[in-house]
Amino acid sequence: MIFRLEGDADQQTYAKRRVDAFSFYQSLSELLKHLKEIYEDQNLIQKCRCKYVALKQLNKLFSSFYSEFTRIFSFLNYDDIILMNDIQNKINNRLQNALSVCLIEFSSLDKLKIFLQDVNNKQRVNYQLRDEQ
Repeated sequence: MIFRLEGDADQQTYAKRRVDAFSFYQSLSELLKHLKEIYEDQNLIQKCRCKYVALKQLNKLFSSFYSEFTRIFSFLNYDDIILMNDIQNKINNRLQNALSVCLIEFSSLDKLKIFLQDVNNKQRVNYQLRDEQ
């Protein structure tokens, strides 16, 4: 893999890849860490934390909200328990109310997502039927 580097990445790592280098890469993970330090957006994690704190479902479809939720938390190192607690505060009031009367204890974020998605879809259908009458 190291010989497949091209362009700027090749130039950035050349000094530590040479056979006679004073300090050379001990492993592939060390090389990747070095490249990550050079090319990764150093503010990305902070930006994601800010977006994560501000994220609310409001009037968005649950699927749109959840898509954004997963995109943001994929950059953060949060476990499922934190995410499950947080999502309950980020969903809209109708879903929060449905969740508060639900007697199910969810064992994973995926199971909670499926429940919320199902409730959201049923609520949307009920509101559409009510509006049509």
